[in-house]
Amino acid sequence: MAAAILTAGSFGAKAQGKNDINLYMGFMNSAYTTLDNSSSGYLRQDLYSIYEPYYTISSGPSFTLDYNRRILSWLGAGIQANYSYMNGFKQYNIGNAPRQEFNQTMLAFLPQVKFFIPSPRHFRLYAKLAAGMNLNLGETIVGEPFSFAWDIVPIGFEWGGQVVFGIAEVSLGNVITGVRIGLGFRF
Repeated sequence: MAAAILTAGSFGAKAQGKNDINLYMGFMNSAYTTLDNSSSGYLRQDLYSIYEPYYTISSGPSFTLDYNRRILSWLGAGIQANYSYMNGFKQYNIGNAPRQEFNQTMLAFLPQVKFFIPSPRHFRLYAKLAAGMNLNLGETIVGEPFSFAWDIVPIGFEWGGQVVFGIAEVSLGNVITGVRIGLGFRF
């Protein structure tokens, strides 16, 4: 609703430039989706799994800020920065190991390429590829302190005005697996 209100005033405006800055809120950071097994911690059936740790995890939204510059009418290049966090407990079904609490902050910096698909003026489709570096801070439960980060957006769309617009995209990768929504500004 906020995106619709902000973009309503700019429907008649022409695009102001080739640069855009976008702020997204994403759901389901990839580390959370690969690690959260709290619901099956005591229900596993094989002997091997009772000696492996299981995790009880909570995670908030992920935030992405990106900048793009349109190089051609169908191609853009830019960079994105991502922030997300997780906290929770690591414990074992068998043994005397104490339950361990952890907090992990994940930052990712990725150069990206954005492909613009020909579409109507107020509903613009795109896809994007990004690869870069992931930095894990805190008690690192998932991954190394530095690791390769990648993000693929097979389908994304911008709607609304030419200066201020709403954004939604489906993201796959080891940064975010799920959906991101946000606002963009073109100048």
